[in-house]
Amino acid sequence: MDSIRRFIGLLEAGPTDCPCVFNPWRDHDERDLAPRRDAPRKRRDNMAAYLEMRTSSARAMLLGEAPSHRGCRFSGIAFCSEVELRQKADLVARRPLALTSAASASKPMRERSAAVVWDELDRAGCAHRVVLWNAFPWHPYRDAERASASDGPCGPSSNRKPRRTEVEQGRDALAAMRACFTHELRIYAIGKVAEEALARWAEAPCAGYIRHPAQGGESRFREGFRSEVLAHL
Repeated sequence: MDSIRRFIGLLEAGPTDCPCVFNPWRDHDERDLAPRRDAPRKRRDNMAAYLEMRTSSARAMLLGEAPSHRGCRFSGIAFCSEVELRQKADLVARRPLALTSAASASKPMRERSAAVVWDELDRAGCAHRVVLWNAFPWHPYRDAERASASDGPCGPSSNRKPRRTEVEQGRDALAAMRACFTHELRIYAIGKVAEEALARWAEAPCAGYIRHPAQGGESRFREGFRSEVLAHL
């Protein structure tokens, strides 16, 4: 579909003037499976297959903050790690998708928030009716040169909250993604970053707020998903 190709082209081009941001659909490094240069293309193909399965069935979108270094960074799909590509394969796409991390054959990347989200989608039988995305689609990480020891992990194998100026670059990506579907999607903010972004983006009204599953929010996410999203599917 032309709309999917345009959307993925936008993702591949990436944001501008954003240091310490990894683009899963364009970039590769030593964490990727050899030949590393093929990894971004595989992630673009993963995203295309994920969208193609939902073009006419999707009715809702869960909009998070940004990709994590263990999830979308390697799968190419928001709120999805390599474990979901393997264990929930028939829920993610119509065909098997590629794993791209260097150790994926023996130890595929696992991400807790992804596990929680896909568990709820699986339990409810609605994986094909819900689209997962992020307000800032690319992976922001901590600058190793500027961080102190107390800041925790740094570099591409770390996560950080995207700046507001970065999040604004996700606005066009969200519009392009919405154009890939035949039905208008109800958009639910997963966390405060997404909620604040949707409050600024009048063309993308927020249908409701749900607690992000990370940092102790798992039970509240599950409750919110069941009461807010499932009630309208």
